[in-house]
Amino acid sequence: MIFRKCSMASKIKRLLHSFVLPAMPLVMVTLLSVPASSQAARTIRDLSALSQNPLSYLEPATADKWLLPPEELELANREATSTFFNPWHRRQPRHSRETATWGVQKYADNPGYGSDGRRRSQYWIGAIIQNVPVEQYPQGLFPAITLKRTDSRMLPATERHSNYSTPGIRNSFDNFQQSSLPAGTPVFVVLVSRDKKWFLAETDHLIGWVQAADIAPVTADFIKSWENGTYVTVVRDKTPVSVGGKILFSVPLGAIFPKVGSSSEKMRIGIARRGADGNASLSTGSVSAEAVSEKPLPFTARNVASIAGELVGGKYGWGGFQGKRDCSATIRDVFAPFGILLPRNSTDQAGAGRFVPLLGLSPEKKEAIIMQQGVPWRTLLWTPGHIMLYIGTHRGKPLIFHNFWKVGTKGAGGVKGRIIVGRTVITTLHPGSELPDRDVPTADILFGLQGMVFLGEKSQPSLPAPPAI
Repeated sequence: MIFRKCSMASKIKRLLHSFVLPAMPLVMVTLLSVPASSQAARTIRDLSALSQNPLSYLEPATADKWLLPPEELELANREATSTFFNPWHRRQPRHSRETATWGVQKYADNPGYGSDGRRRSQYWIGAIIQNVPVEQYPQGLFPAITLKRTDSRMLPATERHSNYSTPGIRNSFDNFQQSSLPAGTPVFVVLVSRDKKWFLAETDHLIGWVQAADIAPVTADFIKSWENGTYVTVVRDKTPVSVGGKILFSVPLGAIFPKVGSSSEKMRIGIARRGADGNASLSTGSVSAEAVSEKPLPFTARNVASIAGELVGGKYGWGGFQGKRDCSATIRDVFAPFGILLPRNSTDQAGAGRFVPLLGLSPEKKEAIIMQQGVPWRTLLWTPGHIMLYIGTHRGKPLIFHNFWKVGTKGAGGVKGRIIVGRTVITTLHPGSELPDRDVPTADILFGLQGMVFLGEKSQPSLPAPPAI
């Protein structure tokens, strides 16, 4: 994979904020509120009939052309870098008390089910809620950095919370999970748990609870050294970072670090370790030179396809569950190396560029508009709860790159089931169309499609509000 340096412009805009936070758990319920099915071993035709190598769908004439003008790319990369480091330059939290403590309101009377499938007790959830000093918000207020991969949680607890006792569901989803944060992520702490073991921390894109042991405060000198103006981005997923020949941790595709130096085989990057005083100390780690590239990468179809290829087959993980990715995390990570910093969830990503509404159109009309107007490799397709990348056409049909959970089925007597996909794949907009028991039309992606998003083009003032779920 060969990359040339350039950058990209896009105006990232948050929208429908009041809808977004409650949307994630509700969408999960929509996806999974069906009985267990005996069809888990079945597969869909798209996965065998279509090449799962994104490079297969490049158009030779346009593969190496820039998808946006260079000056726009440069502007976007500067904006993305500023946004990424913004948590270190705050003095007050961005979120209201109500938003920051939404998990308390949501789950105070809902203990849910644990990883063993048993109903949790009210005492269990009560102890977690009691650990959140809501009345003290905001409190603490200091910039920090993640020392390794950590989770951003809805509440200060590592235990899993599910709405279901069914093994296949409870083992793949966790209501408390919001996102996975790689090592080197800037955060701003806005509240400390009563037991001092958790920090409520803001990143560039969300707010959630992280374990205190996984982050360290940063000083003004540390920030100045880290923000050195030259950064590398990880282009190989799960890249190991070594110190003194020993692997310290692995980092996901899309992670960003300051560049320290390089050789033909190794790239030296800045990493954070906890110092004797408890604050973050700047150290140097090494990664394979082939696993990283100076940020940003040139925004060409070939490079986007190459990056996407790194993630094909990756398992689905709700909110970064167990270090995996869901649909929006997959799309966010694909574009991060290009200096395009997308919001974290699918609804906000739908506002990250020029939005073309498709709601109310027939499936045939939607498909025609996508093929006529869509720009492969920089057009997102959105339906409430799911986001996809349009990569072109195959045999007269649009193709999409996405990470999705299942295809719904409906058997005799209307009994619903599911065929689990649970990974990043390339499909048509009609995955499972060959199945006689597919739950038509709800299982068809095109049926629920509400819009196209053109990255790098001016955002519209607002989007139509998603329907009640």
